[in-house]
Amino acid sequence: MDENITLTLSKLDIAQILDALYQRLETWKYTEQYLQTEYIDENYCVEECFNAEEAHIIARYYDEIIKSIEKQV
Repeated sequence: MDENITLTLSKLDIAQILDALYQRLETWKYTEQYLQTEYIDENYCVEECFNAEEAHIIARYYDEIIKSIEKQV
């Protein structure tokens, strides 16, 4: 099990971290969509993974991280 740590950061720092996490979440959601449909949108990149299910799991993990942070601020 992962060990929890406590960080002290400014609200601006947290906003920047959340922004980056939201970008990663969107990229993984797009990757999942691409792997299911093979439709590509030039505005997004496709991450490297085995299949749409793996992309979905990674996207869900980013979503959990975001929710955990937002719950604490």
